[in-house]
Amino acid sequence: MPHADLPRHVLVWVTAEYIQSEGMLHLLQECEAIPGNEQSWEKILEAAVNSGGFALGGTLVEMHHGAGIWISPHGNAGLEIMIPWTFVRSVITAHESLSSKMFGLPGSVNRRNS
Repeated sequence: MPHADLPRHVLVWVTAEYIQSEGMLHLLQECEAIPGNEQSWEKILEAAVNSGGFALGGTLVEMHHGAGIWISPHGNAGLEIMIPWTFVRSVITAHESLSSKMFGLPGSVNRRNS
């Protein structure tokens, strides 16, 4: 696929093990890839473990790197995060970003009621 045709927006389902260190939680929080602060990290980690992982969204930087997928969190141009392939469970890409942060049934219900 030519570089210009690469999907630009990405949502990566990541295993909970990726954020099981306080250092990684701090890095992801500082770059605004995940919400919260030190007081909410226990809840974030618990939710990730209970859900079998969590989603990180952003702009796709490099998908075919041998070590992992590189993304840039939304709103942080120039900052890039590498997620090693051992922690990636699935990847969804799109050419355009959705204007709504809602996915799935709630989003479709809102569109029908408009």
